[in-house]
Amino acid sequence: MNEILTAAFLIPLLTAGIRMSVPLILGSVGEVVSEKTGVLNIGLEGQMLTAALISFIVAYYTGSLTLGILAGGISGMLGALLIAFWCVSRRQDQSVVGIMFNIFAIGFTNFLYRAIFGVSTNKAKVEILPTIEIPGLSRIPWLGEILFRQNMLVYLALIAAFLVLFLLRRTKFGLQIEATGENPKAAQASGIRVRRVRYSGSLFCGFMAGIGGAFLSCGIVGTFTENMSAGRGFICLAVTILARWNPAFAVVAALLFGTVQALQLRLQALGSTLPYQFFVALPYVVTLVSLAVFGWNIHAPSDLGQPYNEESR
Repeated sequence: MNEILTAAFLIPLLTAGIRMSVPLILGSVGEVVSEKTGVLNIGLEGQMLTAALISFIVAYYTGSLTLGILAGGISGMLGALLIAFWCVSRRQDQSVVGIMFNIFAIGFTNFLYRAIFGVSTNKAKVEILPTIEIPGLSRIPWLGEILFRQNMLVYLALIAAFLVLFLLRRTKFGLQIEATGENPKAAQASGIRVRRVRYSGSLFCGFMAGIGGAFLSCGIVGTFTENMSAGRGFICLAVTILARWNPAFAVVAALLFGTVQALQLRLQALGSTLPYQFFVALPYVVTLVSLAVFGWNIHAPSDLGQPYNEESR
């Protein structure tokens, strides 16, 4: 216990917690927008996983992390486009479509990675994103090392969250998003193109999830491993609910879960008589407990998950 309450333990823990929360911030902020349009994107996990592989492949063969991360974002958008086609245009059950996409992503990524790189203990690797120190701010005791010595995507994820908050609260398009998820018939009657707004929200969510997946392979690991998203897409769904569809609250919840993920790794490193499976399960247990304790009395967008037929006004 004494080892845990020291600066030598807490500073690296919180620094890693922020870094590990980035995929959760990106995915949950994208999910907030998608769900506010009425589209439940359960395929978030598959989009992250696919993007992690695509971004790694592009970065490995081009030598450019920037191109790799952009490729991850684009692959996430393509996955979201496929889901939106079935959910928005074909009006299929959104939960079933998302689950099927997740199953497909697991098999697809495993096959594609082995087809390109083969099966070997010496895994292909790329350089990860470098740390960027903010001049002056990085010298602040404790806070500087935790917040201002991170890589570029950490800063961009936090900025993106608050830009989305501004979009939803202060712009005309934000009002259209809100109206589309709450009452699509009234939205269409007022001239809003419901299908277009739902496609836009889905594509944005896919792009954010794709960048989150790219962060895993190119931002903190430097390689691709099978199923490396490890349930983060599902945690993003929980974060969205806990945040009550507010991007700012989503950042706070994502930071909590990211810190718990970092904590379980460090507790294992300290050594314990508890089996390692306990520590591996810890982030998911915290997710379930959080939903049980705080996931009550919430008001989801009224038309969330419901197919909408523009022709039957």
